Amino acid sequence: MTSLLHHKVYPAIEQITQTPPLLILHGLLGSMDNWRTQAKRLSHSRTVVTIDLRNHGHSPHRKGMSYKQMASDVIELIHHHNVKKIHLLGHSMGGKVAMWLALHYPLLVTQLIVVDIAPKTYPLWHQNILMAMQTAPLSSFQSRQQVDQYFVQFIEDATERAFLSKNLQRQATGGYQWRCNLAEIIKSYLKIATFPTPQLTYSHAALFIRGANSHYIMPNDAALIATLFPYYQLHTINNAGHLPHNEQPNEFYQRVIAFLN
Repeated sequence: MTSLLHHKVYPAIEQITQTPPLLILHGLLGSMDNWRTQAKRLSHSRTVVTIDLRNHGHSPHRKGMSYKQMASDVIELIHHHNVKKIHLLGHSMGGKVAMWLALHYPLLVTQLIVVDIAPKTYPLWHQNILMAMQTAPLSSFQSRQQVDQYFVQFIEDATERAFLSKNLQRQATGGYQWRCNLAEIIKSYLKIATFPTPQLTYSHAALFIRGANSHYIMPNDAALIATLFPYYQLHTINNAGHLPHNEQPNEFYQRVIAFLN
């Protein structure tokens, strides 16, 4: 039997009767730790499970990163916990995993939340960052500050650099290395940028949340979203980019909890 995805369960503080657990899936180069603060808040009225997707965080390193493969990992985890129905939230790449799973297993996913991503193919926006990660002389750096200074030339935004640095781990021999399976992520990046649009529809409620300053969900994406998720609603969070759950955490939480309740 293969090892399960690394995950953390936040038990409900005041469980509403038979409320399905909320599973949270992070984005490319992220990890479940990115969602710790929101998970704690959301667990007031429901069990929340944060998950490291394959080749990310502390989850197993595996070949292949198709959305079917990544969704199958999540299904395996759900079956392991003997859960019959879930609510599912996914951000960016994790949002695509969530959409794929909801479209193919609509009896399992009773409510869907997709954060700042559409079911479409994107330009290769991460290519330069991935190449910079691959060639960075991590073993020669003695501090995270040195790593941060190195990446300033590739990533101007300090928040994005801090997000990326969560993939770092110290080597016993000194310096750093990437915790994520960078080689497999780079190999699979073309596949990650796409989305296999199936001839399926999701007939439950779906909430799409976008940051007003983000270019991941654009006005002309509405028709495509409606084709696959006819019962969707779209909320825009002002003064937020691709990470609205971090940039405007209170409004994000209120939007999510209102939808789930």
